[in-house]
Amino acid sequence: MSFIISDDCLRLGIRAGAIVFRNVRVTASTLAQRTEMVEATAAVRARFSNPSEIRADPCVASFRSILQKVGVNPKKDQPSVEKLISFAHKRGDLPVINNLVDAYNLISIRSSCSLGAHDLDRISLPVALRFLNGSESFTPLGSAQPTRVTAGEYGYVDASNRLLCRLDILQADFSRVTEATNNVLLIVEGTLAHPAQDVRKAFADVIEVVKHYCGGTGEIISFPEV
Repeated sequence: MSFIISDDCLRLGIRAGAIVFRNVRVTASTLAQRTEMVEATAAVRARFSNPSEIRADPCVASFRSILQKVGVNPKKDQPSVEKLISFAHKRGDLPVINNLVDAYNLISIRSSCSLGAHDLDRISLPVALRFLNGSESFTPLGSAQPTRVTAGEYGYVDASNRLLCRLDILQADFSRVTEATNNVLLIVEGTLAHPAQDVRKAFADVIEVVKHYCGGTGEIISFPEV
């Protein structure tokens, strides 16, 4: 298998799966894509009246609870879904990165699932979601220097013992998606609080949106047990 989730992480309540996209074109987002992003953030503003309502949402709260179970303070290390929805609520827009990252961020705020992508040609398969032992190498996104990994946290680790993403919060720099990326491993993460039909829809929607804006093909290689 190319994607593995450990029993320990399943017991935490995490449910994750993965999609492989091939032959995508990573470029700047088009005006049409930006418009769709703004429309999605308007729906966020209509759904939540203030930040406390975002934190109280069952799906957001479940990510916060999982972080607390492994000793992480979600006030300091916000779950990615909470951070993204809060950004959308405050700014009325989403961060603009590139067409592929912008596509999965769009699905993230619609589904309340945590999504993240990695350059498939720069990682070693299989990728495993597991508890960390502290031996893993990790250089965070935007950094040139490695940082210490905390044993007892969880993360996505490739076959070369490189941490691709700490918790669901911080991705690695080496596997980030750039305009040179052709093939992508995209991870969709939910929790026991996410209805099964919503998770299935998130998978279908992100395949549709990525193919629409980035071209290529998409194949689910692992679907979470929900």
